[in-house]
Amino acid sequence: MNPTVVLVHGAWHGSWCWGELIPALEAHGLPVATVDLPSSGPDVTALGDLDADVAALTAVLDAVGGPKILLGHSYGGLPVTQAAAGRQDVVHLVYVCAFMLDAGVSLIEAAGGEPPSWWRPSEDGTWMTADRPEEVFYSDCDPAVAAAAVPQLQPQSLSSCRQPLSAAAWETIPSTYVVADRDPELPQFVQEGMATGRATRVVHIDAGHSPFLSRPGELAAIVAACAEVTAAPAQAD
Repeated sequence: MNPTVVLVHGAWHGSWCWGELIPALEAHGLPVATVDLPSSGPDVTALGDLDADVAALTAVLDAVGGPKILLGHSYGGLPVTQAAAGRQDVVHLVYVCAFMLDAGVSLIEAAGGEPPSWWRPSEDGTWMTADRPEEVFYSDCDPAVAAAAVPQLQPQSLSSCRQPLSAAAWETIPSTYVVADRDPELPQFVQEGMATGRATRVVHIDAGHSPFLSRPGELAAIVAACAEVTAAPAQAD
């Protein structure tokens, strides 16, 4: 039985961003499920924090039967790290240029304690938008792909990035870190630093911050290889 790949998007994004990756994964025989994290959305008065994202992801995990691979992109690495802790049905974690952090650490803390320069906080400091998204998120995407993605970006709660993780699933669940070598704002050495001592395996992809849009076939092949590794012990029994 192939594991279901549960896709967890990053900040400002939604499940719409997986439009190219989902058919590429399905071509490998992998079923897919997605989640829309409540920390991102159009209603800035209703945005959730990290715990709300974990709850939303947990609900999806509970609804999907069988073994699961969790794939988190960027901020999505945080809810993946916390939600999978203690679960027996999550067989592998995939971090795609994602925040792979220790328990007790927040995204802001991992970023050095201050918001990056391209974050645009609201006047009341409760939510933010992203400046220069074409450059930050979609630097190596086809211009038409980037142009279609930018209008779909939504405000992101700042509380989701200030809240520390309460658990770290990578301590007990095998994991793969996918380093996006051409990410302009999360440099290769930063990604490798997060992966070192945490990820079971590190692979590289020649892509910017959104390989699910610029290199969906290559990313799907990496995930499919993870699925093969998780299935190998069961096939040998």
